[in-house]
This record gives sequence, C-alpha cells and structure tokens, in this order.
Amino acid sequence: MARTSKHSFATACVFATICFMAAVLSFGVLSSAKADEECLRIAMPELQSSPQKLDLYRQVMKDEGLCVSPVALPQTRAVVALRSGRLDGVFAARDDLPELVNLPLVSGDVLLGSLAGYLVVREGPVNKIADLTTEVVGVPLGATWCTKLVEQYANVIRVPRGTAMLKEMLAEGRIDAMLADAYSLGLAGGVPDGYKAVEVDHFDVHSWLKAEFADIKPQFDRATRAFLAKLGITISCCDKAAPPN
Repeated sequence: MARTSKHSFATACVFATICFMAAVLSFGVLSSAKADEECLRIAMPELQSSPQKLDLYRQVMKDEGLCVSPVALPQTRAVVALRSGRLDGVFAARDDLPELVNLPLVSGDVLLGSLAGYLVVREGPVNKIADLTTEVVGVPLGATWCTKLVEQYANVIRVPRGTAMLKEMLAEGRIDAMLADAYSLGLAGGVPDGYKAVEVDHFDVHSWLKAEFADIKPQFDRATRAFLAKLGITISCCDKAAPPN
C-alpha cells in the first residue's frame, strides 16, 4: 500500500513538473508572438534579400528605436499582403503602390533609386513595346512595374528567379525579348551581346509605410539611410541610369 502511495506521489510530481514546464514554454512562445505582432512587418525584395541583409535591416531600425520584422517577398505577394493587412510597409516600391493596394500610404523621403525599365531585344527594328508582333517576351514573376506595359500583349511568359533566368532563356532561344529594370539588369551582367536595351519606362523607388505610422517616418528614414550606407550604396537623386552593358 505504501509502495503504491509513493508511486502515485512520484507520478503526480512528474505530471506537475511537466505542466509547469509546458506553461513556462507556452508563456515564452506567446510573449515572443506578441512581440512579433508589435513589430512593423516590412517586405524586402525577395531576390536581393539574404538573411544577413535582413538582420542588418532589423538592427539599423532597432538603433533608431523601431522594432521591425522584415520578410523577403516578391513584389506581387507584398502588394497582396499589404492589402490584406499582413504587412505594415515595404522597403522598395514605385510611386503607384498606393494605387495598387488601394490604401492610404506614406512614402519615405529617401530616394532608393530612379530607375529605367528596359525592353531587351535583338538588334533590329523593334524600338518600343508597340513594335512587338509575335515575339515571346519574358517578364520577371512578381514584378509590378511592367504590368501595364504588356497587359494588351498576348505573348508574355512570367518567369521566376528574375533577370538572370530571363537572360538564360534568351540565350537558349526560349524567349525573344525580356523586360528588366536597370538595377536588376546590372546585377545580371548587363545587356547580352547582339541585343539592345530600349527604355520603355522610368520610375522612382521609395520605402512605404501605412499612413497610420506617419509619425515614425523621420526615424524610419534615418534607419533607411543607415542601411544603405552600411551596404555601401550611394543614391544620387538626379542621375539617370544608362543601359547596363
């Protein structure tokens, strides 16, 4: 009888310990989740965002007293997430973002870039989008800047992995032309031999926040400048990028 009593007591102690530990862990998880919810959720460009860059962005924001939770997303998914309330802002987008999400937004004062949008096509008679006839045009999946340019054109392929993959497809003859912004084209090595880059658009790029966070914009802008400085990026407001060669 005593043995049974001791066994029951030991079992009860183990059970109580497990319950206590579960409660502690649950409290920690809930506290962490609550902290994440209180941080600004900012979308970063998926193709240019490494874990190191996300950590750096988080740190420069923290240095300005802002808790930010950055997440790497393609532009189209960022638009959807912002519209549905799952994001509080985006690191980089052009000036038509408020129109795309149909929400009141404020743009940062830091000009991240003034970019040209190019149609990369073989040397020849095509000098604008309207000159395309049967050519198959590759477009980066997730890019929004070129949507209106090709919305009336039938032969469009949307490609993941951005400009680098588009260039591979050009070389393999799977597409005849592609659309790319100046920055992405430069990262991918420039215009391939035998092709030309025809400017078909030009746009400025800023960071954006929901209008409800307008009061923190000065801190947000200072952190954005610090982030660019740590990446070694100098933005000139008035320079117009030439086609990367």
